[in-house]
Amino acid sequence: MTRESELAKKSDPASTVDVQETSPEVAPAELVLVALTGPTAGTPLSLKWGGLAELVAGRDAECAIFLENADVSRRHAAFRRKISDPSVYVADLGSRNGTRVNGRPVQSARLQENDVLRLGGSVFVVSESSGGFSEIAPGLLGGERLKRALTSLETAAQSDLPIVLEGETGTGKEVVTRAIHAQSGRPGKLVAINCAALPEGLAEGELFGYRRGAFTGADRASPGVFRSAEAGTLLLDEVSDLPLVLQAKLLRVLEQREVQPLGESLPVPIDVRIVVAGQSSLLEAVKRLQFRADLLARLSGVTLHLPPLRHRREDVLPLFTHFLGELRPGGLPRLEPEFVERLVAHDWPFNVREVLQLARRLSVLQGTESVLRAQHLPREVMFGADPSSPDVGGAPRPSATSPARAALEESPLVDLTRLMDALRRNRGNVTRASAELGITRQRAYRLLEEQSVDLAELSGKRRPKR
Repeated sequence: MTRESELAKKSDPASTVDVQETSPEVAPAELVLVALTGPTAGTPLSLKWGGLAELVAGRDAECAIFLENADVSRRHAAFRRKISDPSVYVADLGSRNGTRVNGRPVQSARLQENDVLRLGGSVFVVSESSGGFSEIAPGLLGGERLKRALTSLETAAQSDLPIVLEGETGTGKEVVTRAIHAQSGRPGKLVAINCAALPEGLAEGELFGYRRGAFTGADRASPGVFRSAEAGTLLLDEVSDLPLVLQAKLLRVLEQREVQPLGESLPVPIDVRIVVAGQSSLLEAVKRLQFRADLLARLSGVTLHLPPLRHRREDVLPLFTHFLGELRPGGLPRLEPEFVERLVAHDWPFNVREVLQLARRLSVLQGTESVLRAQHLPREVMFGADPSSPDVGGAPRPSATSPARAALEESPLVDLTRLMDALRRNRGNVTRASAELGITRQRAYRLLEEQSVDLAELSGKRRPKR
């Protein structure tokens, strides 16, 4: 198995299944559970072994991991490890509401960093760090993983080194650029331009400027983005989309620190800090002969890689509640555990931008709700994106199939007869019956609605009609 495939498997929430505890794979032993629900929400919970091979979690005060939640059984689950195998496993102890890893019911599963763990109504993200969520730079919010990725940000910002930002769409490249500009102390403006949106015939004039009459349609002079960012910072987004001919001219501008506006006979000196950004690696673009190697060498002062949200799931809920709080100043609604679980386990292909859009949507459509439930989530969050959708960016991308959809696709076909049997065993409790069958409550309710099943009769709360 290649390193890339290992990383993709590790970050794929659909890849975690019931396993035997003799698995030869090795996972980090020192894991932290970041609580997302309950009284300790936002608090990292360290697994303190103290020489023990098992830590029991539950509502019983004598449990090594005490969970103050009514939806958790007294002895709900056990975390286990062996001397010969440093991996950490979670095993359900016959709990009432079950144990789920990445949205799927499990009896025993090996835990890995970034897994979403649910014990009854308690939802956690498995992490290797106990660092908290905070504002890393003005407008830039994140946890320990994002902080590590931006360790050199402040030092680099105060230099004149060019900076390369690599990250998928929506990971915050422009926000990071604003932080770089703010910390640089440069008195000029921050100017951003998307190189991919520049028409090829007009790109040179947009970048370097032109005099009036330099070409047809040039009815007035333009300084271009380089001179507009004088004494400031210029962000060249998707710089690898510039034509190779224009890349050569950009290289000369960076080396000579002057631009030659179209129609002008003399170059104009410039003092501009350069930040370039892209969804994919510039080095890979060089290998594909889409980007000049000498230009990359000139730009590679400091390279920062912004991790996607699916690689830092502990940031998802704090980001969502932050955005929702700004949109609903009257106070945040309560979030049911399944809502939190689905929210955090989603792949977020458009990253922070997608979380913000969801917060906007829910603030409008469910703005008066006191509780946000799983059924309020859009279909793509509940069931995942199209598995055939292409990957974006250079980071390893897991399967786009969500945990909920994976559970539906991999479980046997569940017909109404089996659902009815499960409901009778669970006295009409749809949550328990659907968990027993490995399907979502929404699917169970759809099956019941199609056949007009009376849940009150199944639960024994009403006598059947004669």
